[in-house]
Amino acid sequence: PLFEGPIDIVGDVHGETGELFHLLDLLGYDGNGHHPEGRRLVFVGDLVDRGPDSIGVVRFVRGLVEAGRAQMVLGNHELNLLRGSRKHGNHWFWGEPEVIRKDKEALSFQVLADASFRAEAISFFKSLPVALHREDVRVVHACWRPESIAELQEFEGNAIEAYDFFTARAEE
Repeated sequence: PLFEGPIDIVGDVHGETGELFHLLDLLGYDGNGHHPEGRRLVFVGDLVDRGPDSIGVVRFVRGLVEAGRAQMVLGNHELNLLRGSRKHGNHWFWGEPEVIRKDKEALSFQVLADASFRAEAISFFKSLPVALHREDVRVVHACWRPESIAELQEFEGNAIEAYDFFTARAEE
């Protein structure tokens, strides 16, 4: 279930550690994710890709989630990594530099992942839900379809297994 009490919802960080830390500072959080009024963070996926430091963002958010100071739902960018789907902007995950900005020909600056981080990230992403909710708030990266959410709540398995199950069913 989603945290009770006041929350701040953050989406689409896309590897931008500087922008994330600036936002959290503006919202009143300290570097450990504590808020003086007891607010807590909920991340709406897409922590990764495009920006310079997806690794730093994942490690920071994972630390907050594991400490109980934040929650997160998966976004399509995390699902792409879980599925091993190489897309524009996510080559960093496989340790490969790439040109991110279409107006530049030079390789973009990105911290590149190694095998150890890939295993760490996959383990973290597999532990995350696709949706969170409480009486007054629903958090999901894409659409909220009550029938699908009900099925997901009953599903035994992680997000990638659910993705495979629902994809296969849709293709029938």
